[in-house]
Amino acid sequence: MGICLIGKNLTTLVLAKTLVNEGILVDLYDDKKISKKLDKSVSRTIGLSNDSINFLENQKIILKKNCWDIKQINLYKNEEPKSFLNFKSEKKNFFITPYNALYKSLDLKLKRNKFINFKKILNKNFYEKLYNKNYEIIIITDTKNYLFKKYFSKRIQKNYNSTAFTTIITHSKLSNKIAEQYFTSFGPLAFLPISNYKTSIVFSIYDKDLISNKTKIKKLIKHYNQNYEIKNMLELQEFPINLSLSRNYYHKNVLSFGDALHKIHPLAGQGFNMTLRDTQVLSQLIKNNKDLGLSLNTVLEQFEKKRKDSNYIFAFGIDFIHEFFKLSNNYNLKSVDKFFKLINKNVFIKNKIEYFANKGINF
Repeated sequence: MGICLIGKNLTTLVLAKTLVNEGILVDLYDDKKISKKLDKSVSRTIGLSNDSINFLENQKIILKKNCWDIKQINLYKNEEPKSFLNFKSEKKNFFITPYNALYKSLDLKLKRNKFINFKKILNKNFYEKLYNKNYEIIIITDTKNYLFKKYFSKRIQKNYNSTAFTTIITHSKLSNKIAEQYFTSFGPLAFLPISNYKTSIVFSIYDKDLISNKTKIKKLIKHYNQNYEIKNMLELQEFPINLSLSRNYYHKNVLSFGDALHKIHPLAGQGFNMTLRDTQVLSQLIKNNKDLGLSLNTVLEQFEKKRKDSNYIFAFGIDFIHEFFKLSNNYNLKSVDKFFKLINKNVFIKNKIEYFANKGINF
């Protein structure tokens, strides 16, 4: 009995930690061929909402004090010197942490835990024999394995024909607490502080000619940079951008989760936060059944009912923001500027935007 997780990535490690915290036995299977291809590069960082980081801290996965807190977020339209929208708070509402540091720390913690077994997928016969192991729930978190292709191929998909480029710049020391996003004519460009002397860059480019020219991409990053005296820039890492939403969340006792369940545009830094909200709901449902001595047969249906509509609406909301700013830049709509000036002065609307960015959409 117990729960089986397939795929070793940050999502499965976080989910595994929440399960073993409840004394649930977990087998985590690692397909080396797939996990080696996963991007664990030093240039990748993760944005965490306050709600997400509170959950991670409660699960003893991360300490809030070890993450870099952001006190203000400014949004700019192309090369305009003044931000058209900004969010400023003395409270700690948004945090940045390096992917690699969190992954390695969590991996080490789990290897010391008696409730989890790390196993390897050695051959193609693994999936044929999987059902003989009598797991209550089997959870997949990547799109490369056999179960995903067999049971979860029906999806809502959109190819943005875009590529996200990530890097980290090292710069002269300064008080680095303000994140900035530029909606450029090439695509959204984000500067995300991770310390007083390092800043993460995410440039989501839909200009086809620019995608193949890394030299020009680096020049554009420096061009839009307003704050940093750059000393060094790491090699650009890249990955394609797609919208992908699973139509069915589970098949019998197999659950699609993480990137296998949904992928969204990275412009708002909300992809991993969506997964963490899913993790909170799923782990609580499993805990409830365990505490009542019930089987876990009903958990997957309950999870889909609780999260599917919320995830759809949130994902399409991010997609709308992307298309809206892309259209606005292409046609230079002046009415849009007036609209955002009004929003920027409206405390109620800005508070609502911050609330949804923090907690997502729940019914």
